[in-house]
Formats: sequence, structure tokens, C-alpha cells
Amino acid sequence: MLNVLFQILPLFTIIGFGWFIAKIKLASHNWLKPIGDFSYYIGFPSLIFYNLVEISISPEIIEKAITHNTSLIFALLFLLFLCSLLFNISKKNKATLLLCFMFGNIAFMGIPIITSLNPSLKQEATVNASIYLFWVFSVGILAIEWLTMEKSNYKKTIFNLLTNPLLISVIIGLTTNFASLKLPVPILIPIKLLGNTVAPLVMLMIGIFMFLNPIKNLKELKNPLIYSIIKLLIFPIIVIITLDKIHLEEQFFTAIIDIAMPCAITPFALANIYDLNKRFISNSIIISTSLSIITLTIIIGLIG
Repeated sequence: MLNVLFQILPLFTIIGFGWFIAKIKLASHNWLKPIGDFSYYIGFPSLIFYNLVEISISPEIIEKAITHNTSLIFALLFLLFLCSLLFNISKKNKATLLLCFMFGNIAFMGIPIITSLNPSLKQEATVNASIYLFWVFSVGILAIEWLTMEKSNYKKTIFNLLTNPLLISVIIGLTTNFASLKLPVPILIPIKLLGNTVAPLVMLMIGIFMFLNPIKNLKELKNPLIYSIIKLLIFPIIVIITLDKIHLEEQFFTAIIDIAMPCAITPFALANIYDLNKRFISNSIIISTSLSIITLTIIIGLIG
């Protein structure tokens, strides 16, 4: 539990600082769009690309990562589709929920937590996260584009997908790694530094947004709480029971940990791009991240 706690506390510290600088009127609503745009177009792509090229990856790990994460991400999408049939909600809210369910905090929390449990799993954790992100930024973004567009325009949707900076960074990063290309240090280090800025900036952004849009009543927390329980416990437990019954290999460990991660900060940055429910997303990040101290301990214990 301490491993999880140490990964979470810094996030809340920066959120609190963002709330504070908004309270003293140092930060304002005008900060949100520039931070969101920087994170989406520069910060996150830099972070993803650097994580993919910093280590060499064996073909065996890549093959397992593709198999494991492809099966899990499409199983998750199928479960989400079944759940969507039960509720009559707007396309905007469906896109918001899809974004929150698919974007788990597998980079900032997932990789450190997995490697703290077993340092030898760093390669596997990194590749799993990359393959997971590839599907999220392709199939996931494609679904969100379709849900948020006023009229169906498949050409525009495909164009937006192919020009998505996050997906492009995954593809270029994997290609660079597969080709064993070594980038010069003067190029690689600036990319790393840009990637390192995105996490604190988005957490700061969440803190500012929370001050400017305070919770009016406890009812606002009901839906994020329900989402968090489903995301952190119900879906992972379904996966664990299913895998146990069909006796699949233990290498699914890191992939299961990834889908049990709390809501990532990425959806909040994307909310500006796709005009989604930012209040729900910010509350979901706070609640799911808080609960993950307990839920991750349970999931890791169940996996054994």
C-alpha cells in the first residue's frame, strides 16, 4: 500500500498548489486552454515518445504485450458497449465516460508501481503501456471523434485520427525502437524534459479548475464515485476471474494492473479539445486516485 501511496501524494500536492494559486488570483481561467493545448500537442507526445525509445525491447515482450493488451482493451470496449445500452445518456456524456474508462494512469502510476513490486518488469510494463496507448489513441479516439461530431463525417474523423499527435508519437516511438535507431543526446534530452513537464502542469490545471468550479453539493460526487468503483474494482475483478477460469499465463499481471489504474490526467487535457464534461472528469480523477490506494492493494492481492 505504501508503494501506491508514495505515487499518489505528489499528485495531490500539485493539485492543491493549483487550487491555492487560483485562490490568491495568481492563476485564472485564461491559464486552462494554453496548458491543455501544450499538454495535448507537445507534452504528452514527448512523454510517450521518450518512454518508447529510451530502452531496447525484446521481440518476445512485444509479442506478449500486443496479445495481452489487445485482448483486454477490446474486452473493456465490449463491456462499455454493453453498459451503454443500459443507460439513456447523451453522446457527449458517453464520450466522457469512454475517455475516463479507457485512459487509466498507466504511465505516471502504473509503470512505477509495477517496477516497485518487481524491478525486472520495467520493460514489460513500458511496452504494455505503449501498446495500450496505441489502441486507446486509435480505436478510443476514433470512437470519441464519432460521438462528439454533430454529423457523421467519416473522412474528417479518419483525418483527425491520423493527425492526432498522441497516436503519431506512439507510432513513431515504436517504429524508432523496432528499427533500433539511436537518437543523439541533444535531441533526446529536450524531448525528455518536455515530457517531464506535462504531469505537474495538468495536475496544476486540475487544481485551478477545481477552485474556479467548486463542488456545489455532494450529489455531484455520486456519479464519479460509481465510475471509480466500476473502473477500479468491478472491471479488474471480472478480468481476473475470467483469466483464472481459462488458465491464461501469468504474464497478464502487468496488463491487469494497467486496467486497474485510476483515471489518468490525459482526459482532462482532452476535455478542452472535444468539449467534454470537465467537472465529471476532474472529480473522477480525484476520487479514483484516492480510492486506488485501497483498490490496487486488493487487486494486487487477488492476482497474487
